[in-house]
Amino acid sequence: MTEENFAIATRILNQNYRKCGDGVEFRIFNWGLTWKHYDNPVHRHSFYEICYVLEGEGEYEDEEVTYRLEGGVLFASLPGHWHQIRSRTGLQLFFVAFELAAAVTSPEAEAYESGLLGSPSPVVLCPEGVTALLWRALYRQVLMHAADGEPLTAELCAMLLRSFPRTFGQPSGTLPVKANSSSRSRSHLVQLAKRYIRDNLSGELGLAEVSAYLNISVRHLSRIFKEELGLSFVDYVTGERMHAAEGLLKTTLHSVKEIAGFTGYQSVHYFTRVFSDRYGTPPAEYRRAALPTN
Repeated sequence: MTEENFAIATRILNQNYRKCGDGVEFRIFNWGLTWKHYDNPVHRHSFYEICYVLEGEGEYEDEEVTYRLEGGVLFASLPGHWHQIRSRTGLQLFFVAFELAAAVTSPEAEAYESGLLGSPSPVVLCPEGVTALLWRALYRQVLMHAADGEPLTAELCAMLLRSFPRTFGQPSGTLPVKANSSSRSRSHLVQLAKRYIRDNLSGELGLAEVSAYLNISVRHLSRIFKEELGLSFVDYVTGERMHAAEGLLKTTLHSVKEIAGFTGYQSVHYFTRVFSDRYGTPPAEYRRAALPTN
């Protein structure tokens, strides 16, 4: 492995393999093979990012829990999680940033995201596990067969991404540097709840329905929403429904009654009142003001 080969492989992957998968389709934001990675700022993002450490030592902080990094470690940055990489000597890394590309969530996609979001640890030590072996195989394949859209390379990309939930679903082989806390479990429960709410805006979205989906108590769901988001569950759901309604008013020709139904309101009068309270004007007037005139 050389720094020059890392740069070549990164360029080939980013130019030719930005989508992959069958059944569960992935949209790739960035492939990276980094010769020396030192520190980055504490940050978060809306997509998944999975990293594999080939060599070096450092630390990974996820939701205020710090883990050791060394050769053979894989670590996952999940959507919405505050995280940071730190290394004094530099880490040799492979990484991929991605999201699921399906416009309508399929059972396979739901199972994939539930598996990854519900993983017991964001860091695992598995140098000869499937994911690590696939990372190394993909690197060699890219350098040996650089043709645009080479079928085996695309298949290896998909196999690698599909391996992540199983790899991170296993008990962790590494221990935190600092004592663990409950913040991570709360965080991925909220992430699962938010995704369920987003995908079911037209249906019942009470505490009972969402807590049953997550298999937790109503009281616990209510508490973690307040602690993690600073909002009540009801306020969050209303905000998501109103945001979706606003977008539909601006970008579609659906009637106000139809939009009310799409966003979970059986009564157009109640929908109009909630919308007016939030935006200061009824939906029909909001649309007239927002749409460009000829």
